[in-house]
Amino acid sequence: MHLRIGNTVITKKRNAERNAERNAETKTNTYEIRNDACPYLMKSVAATGIKTPTFEAKDVMTLKEFLERSSHGTELYAALCLLHDMGRQMQALLSGGHGIACFSVDDVVIITHRESDAFTHSDPESTLGGADPQFLFLNDRMIFEVDGSDGALLIDRALNLNLNLNLNPKSAFVAPELAEEPLTRVHFKAAYYSVAQLLIYFLLGPKSKNESDPSLEQGIISTSLNLNPIKGTKLYWFLLRCMNRVPSDRSYVYV
Repeated sequence: MHLRIGNTVITKKRNAERNAERNAETKTNTYEIRNDACPYLMKSVAATGIKTPTFEAKDVMTLKEFLERSSHGTELYAALCLLHDMGRQMQALLSGGHGIACFSVDDVVIITHRESDAFTHSDPESTLGGADPQFLFLNDRMIFEVDGSDGALLIDRALNLNLNLNLNPKSAFVAPELAEEPLTRVHFKAAYYSVAQLLIYFLLGPKSKNESDPSLEQGIISTSLNLNPIKGTKLYWFLLRCMNRVPSDRSYVYV
């Protein structure tokens, strides 16, 4: 296995002979994760509990691959793990003066660890089975410095080029203020709007991006989307707080 996202590379290592028996018992593999271009990203990865440069896990796959394998709407526990893990990375990055511009299913990997009774859902065919999921954002090309005076992400031309040419609107989720025009300064909470869209897509699947919806071209899920399946829940109110039309008023709080 050799997975690259931005400048981040995850490689499945060949188990040393002396570790083969132990790994057979724990049903884990050894992986190496490296990004020599962005130390801030690696610090945020370490903040999630992943040891660098090597860690043990049952499996590693892209979020896109997971969504292609599994049915949407049955992975609520995993969605809450996604919410928690992305928040932890954003907090770690912000403490170092950096933020994420936007999220994509191509930017995130899902790591499955030990078998855990905590993972409960109604889908017996879930690709995660009984594993404990962990999510990592790994695209350093979407990480930018934050201006401490006003909370603005200092976006350079490279991101605008990525948004215009490289991001797939069917897999990328962009806050309205960033999608409307190629700005060079947006509030760091643009990421809150983006991760909320990612969570909706995770739960509701392709139907959350209607092919006839013109917002699809800009990678935006309409806030008028029918959220009846989760309406009134803590997750529902969390999503609304993240998708406030005023960027500075958004909050990443799950209560």
